[in-house]
Amino acid sequence: MKKITIMKLAVASVVALLWSCQTPDESSNEESNVNSKTTSTSLRAPACGDMYALVLSAGTSTPVPAGLTSHIYKIDLCSSPTVVYSYLSSIKIGGTPVTGVTGICDMPGVPDYAWAVTGINSNFPQKLLKLQLSSGMANVVFNTTVPLQDIENYGNTGLFLAIKEASASIMKVDVTTGICALFSSISPVSQYNGLTFVGNKVQAISGLTSIMCSPNLGDILEYDLSGSLTGRYSYKNLPANNTYTMKELGFHFDNCCKRWVVGSSSGIISNNFDVTPCTPSNPIFLLNTLATGQPHYAIYDFMVEL
Repeated sequence: MKKITIMKLAVASVVALLWSCQTPDESSNEESNVNSKTTSTSLRAPACGDMYALVLSAGTSTPVPAGLTSHIYKIDLCSSPTVVYSYLSSIKIGGTPVTGVTGICDMPGVPDYAWAVTGINSNFPQKLLKLQLSSGMANVVFNTTVPLQDIENYGNTGLFLAIKEASASIMKVDVTTGICALFSSISPVSQYNGLTFVGNKVQAISGLTSIMCSPNLGDILEYDLSGSLTGRYSYKNLPANNTYTMKELGFHFDNCCKRWVVGSSSGIISNNFDVTPCTPSNPIFLLNTLATGQPHYAIYDFMVEL
């Protein structure tokens, strides 16, 4: 009897120790993950590294208009009381400013570097660039087989997805060749404006459509890693705040503090903790980048360096 009692106590102690060692996110995952059935955060849970924003000098349409210079800002969504947003660099190739950069993402395992893509109206059109974030210096790695926007990487798995510019087609991008293959074109909307990974799913947002929760804007469609449409959500942006989701959009899932985050081409950064259609809440205003005195304001993409 004594041996059995001792064993029970030992097991109970181990269980208690394991529970106490959980991170706050792990121990409250079911409560904090408002869409837990589709947003497993096993891959993205550590994503609280340095965060950057791709910002253009103007523009509210897709394809990105010609002549818009491209810049990198550092951003801290979790800072208090306001978001920290500061200029870091301007993107150049051999001293020439690069216009129309339409997306950036982490280059896993290579600190201070990112992959970047350009749109059809760039002065270096339809290119995959290797970009040093701190200096803004870039070089052309490949031509891409289609013009892209909002490239994203699925952790360090080697999977890169992007939107075919001015469409609702999501492309799989081979960063070793520049070849783009169709990942999915299944969509009830005609054009996506932003892309992000949420756990083991990918979500795309259409900033100015309201199919899911009319008249609220920001339809979000979710796909599994095979390209099948698996979920429909909404950013639920009020029509009166249409500048919050004015295309083009930086779209980001922040597992650290703000959940779904949108940066608009009107320079507004906002977030929503719950994208379940037609239930509270609506997006929360975080920052008007024009009010910071920074010269560039159209937020076209976000990335986190892990």
